[in-house]
Amino acid sequence: MTSERGLTLLEVMVALVVLSLVALGYLQLFQGSHRLVTAAREWSRAVAYAEDASERARLSGPSLLGTPAESLPGGFRREITSRPWQPGLRLVTVTVFLPAGGRFSLDWLTRDQPDGQPGAAPQRLPGGEP
Repeated sequence: MTSERGLTLLEVMVALVVLSLVALGYLQLFQGSHRLVTAAREWSRAVAYAEDASERARLSGPSLLGTPAESLPGGFRREITSRPWQPGLRLVTVTVFLPAGGRFSLDWLTRDQPDGQPGAAPQRLPGGEP
């Protein structure tokens, strides 16, 4: 019997299979994390677009509330709606539609415009924004 040192072909092939399975697991992990980062980036942009519309509506007053849906960069779309909520209050909703089919809505309450002040901007109520 000879005492040769080293690995047999079978041992090397088994080691390669095990290493390949581990590498495949890591690739799937990286792909999943990339998908999550992309989705988080889309949601962050949707929130930013909704907050932008909220500030513009607050500053522009009721003139912005009746505008039609607008297309935004990156395939996003934004709508601003307003409806009566309780006497003297209106519920304003900004809805941003994501390119992948999701949507993000931002609601807040404003006081109805007094009859004598047609150009005054609506006031945001304390605690009206979720």
